[in-house]
Amino acid sequence: MGTAVFTHGDTDGICSAALILAGYRNAKVWITSPVGLLKDLKNCKAEEVFILDIALSERDKEDIFTEFERLSQGKAVYIDHHPLPDGVMSGDLPCTEVIIDQNCSASELTYYWLKEKIPDEMSRVALFGAISDYCDDTDFVRNEIDVYDKRTIYLEAGLLSQCLGESKGDYAFKKEMINKLSRGKMPSETDRVIKRARSATKKEWKLHKFVRDNVVIHSGIAVVEDIPRGISPNKAAKFAVGVGGSSLGLGIKKRDGHVDISVRKKRDFYLDLNRALRTIALRYDGSGGGHPTAAGVRIPAEHLEAFIDTLAKEVSSI
Repeated sequence: MGTAVFTHGDTDGICSAALILAGYRNAKVWITSPVGLLKDLKNCKAEEVFILDIALSERDKEDIFTEFERLSQGKAVYIDHHPLPDGVMSGDLPCTEVIIDQNCSASELTYYWLKEKIPDEMSRVALFGAISDYCDDTDFVRNEIDVYDKRTIYLEAGLLSQCLGESKGDYAFKKEMINKLSRGKMPSETDRVIKRARSATKKEWKLHKFVRDNVVIHSGIAVVEDIPRGISPNKAAKFAVGVGGSSLGLGIKKRDGHVDISVRKKRDFYLDLNRALRTIALRYDGSGGGHPTAAGVRIPAEHLEAFIDTLAKEVSSI
């Protein structure tokens, strides 16, 4: 019973959860993902539920809606900035409250929803989430950042983002950071944040060199495979675009029987990655999606080459 928070494990999700915790002190937090959301919701018995920064899986949407409807017998609030599955409108979600806007971060949306219940200083946490998710070109960020020193806010956001990137599976640490942020503690006040941020940044420079040395151009797409352990494929995909001089970059990590593929593109390249990857992933018994400019998929490993070929055909048609 009580209050449950399900949030994404990246910086935007962590900051969104910290904002909720600032207003709902007794809430219990779970770190989840689009792939794991359905299972987590099925196990939830809380009277009050918040789902934050979690894209809805195309494959699981009907079952997720069933769980939303069940949880809405109490209170179920969905706050997100990802595109909804094809054919789904925000009014279709059977939650007691739905707050969706693709033009800003989940942290910004959460802050505005809670603004009257939390201290004004919590706007700093919303700024960290927005900056870390590359959603800093909004009126909220431009206005709120003037309250502080821009360099300091970006430093704190960078430390937090790099640190959490280094803490992928360390859910205990992420929950600790949610609690600290909810109480007004800054990332720079925690020695482990600085240590992990330094470690992540060193790895990032090594990754940049790895991408330069290993990027392969496949039908106009810059592809990087066999990314070193402990490194996110997201950054590899981003670096691949620049290093490969391509409109699209893929960072690929092989796991037990499947592959995780992060996809990034140049800002001016006209392809909605969320829509394209959702569609293509379903053809290969996988799931995918994200944002129009940054998305990812998980598919069985045996379909990797076919997936890249299909994506390449989509790119070549533009």
